[in-house]
Amino acid sequence: MCNNKADVKSAAKRGLWSKVAFALLIALLVLGGVGGSTAFARTSAPRQSATVSGQQSDAAPVMEAYNGLRYIGWTGRNAAHNLNLMTYDPATRSFGQAQVLTDTTLVGSGPSLANFYGNLYVAWQGTDHRLNIGRYNLAHPAVLAKKVTLNEYTNDAPAMTGFRDRLYLSWRGTDGHLNLISSVDGSIFGSKVTYGIPIRTSPSLAGADMYLLVFWQDLSASSHIVVGRYDPMQPANLSAVVTLASTSQLPVGVAQAGVPAPYARVAWRTAGDAHIRLAIFEGGQFLHNPVYMTETTRYTPTLFDGASLCWTGTDAAQSIHVSAVNL
Repeated sequence: MCNNKADVKSAAKRGLWSKVAFALLIALLVLGGVGGSTAFARTSAPRQSATVSGQQSDAAPVMEAYNGLRYIGWTGRNAAHNLNLMTYDPATRSFGQAQVLTDTTLVGSGPSLANFYGNLYVAWQGTDHRLNIGRYNLAHPAVLAKKVTLNEYTNDAPAMTGFRDRLYLSWRGTDGHLNLISSVDGSIFGSKVTYGIPIRTSPSLAGADMYLLVFWQDLSASSHIVVGRYDPMQPANLSAVVTLASTSQLPVGVAQAGVPAPYARVAWRTAGDAHIRLAIFEGGQFLHNPVYMTETTRYTPTLFDGASLCWTGTDAAQSIHVSAVNL
């Protein structure tokens, strides 16, 4: 009789611990520790508090390394909406003096920056909606050198990045479709590839291992984020296209994940929530290591090297913010 009671108690304890273990597993899944939807992302602050610039932006700012420094590019809030550049020192968390460029763009359409063969390139949508690419010139910093105006039109900001031995430019055409073009010297661009993919807004580019990852938003009611791989050996088709569970009606900020695989770090905000979200794309439908930040933005948050975040704040001045982040 005593043995039967002991067996009953032991079975009860085993049942209790099984329930606890199951509950812990579910909690890990919900928090994204095993990989799950960012609807259940954990709340976390950046590794550093944000450094707020005195500069104001009417679009998403961008960041790129050049000449041993980090440069931030943005669209000014002046009447002409000139493009601007300034340096940022992460060690001292200080900004350099703003340089106003002679070229202008439209409200909500920021520039794109890329370091290609030791030069800082700037791409933007002109006020006539044509795509432009120019090279920053330290000798004459207000005027971009070797400016190229393509016979291509867009209603959104372009995306640009250096990948392998080419400078890539991607944009949403006026017909709503995804386009991609490249150059070996930053001046002469080859034939564009137009994909039969309708996209909601500007695409985003990130080099990852052997592939160039292309991010965009589909036209579904939820506006899901979609990722495809561009292979330079087969440029006509994007492979391994994945529709994510995460959604956004604005472009996403992307950066390399720092590992030898087609992964990327992602920063975005949803249509109804201005809070910045961070996560890692690892090839599947669900983003990993999701972080729901306390900071908010009006436009797309930008990632640089996967460790620095740059965004336009929701304050009245729409100030440029920078912070180090840790996924």
